[in-house]
Amino acid sequence: MEYKQVDDCFIVANPKDLLSALKNKEDYIIIQEDYKKEFEKNTQLPPTETEEMAFQLGFRGWAGILGGIFFHINNFFSKGSKQQKKIDSKIRKYNVKKLNEDEIHLYLRQLEY
Repeated sequence: MEYKQVDDCFIVANPKDLLSALKNKEDYIIIQEDYKKEFEKNTQLPPTETEEMAFQLGFRGWAGILGGIFFHINNFFSKGSKQQKKIDSKIRKYNVKKLNEDEIHLYLRQLEY
């Protein structure tokens, strides 16, 4: 693997490194400018906390179960590569935050609890 560790943040530069970091459930991942545009174009980002909370309230808790089922069905039939499908599936455990125009920060949702 060719990613660097900086202050407990893993900096990734390609899909292979990102998938490896997601599989290892790294706490903090930074996607920099080189890979950022490709990441934003190809990756199905998880909903924000506010969007998810409103969705959960509207469905009285069933949204997580039904949403997960629909996501996996949609992901199975999508035309992306196997690697991208794995990234889309694993990234749901992370919150996404844009640090600036050149970097995206991913951090595990469970760290907020």
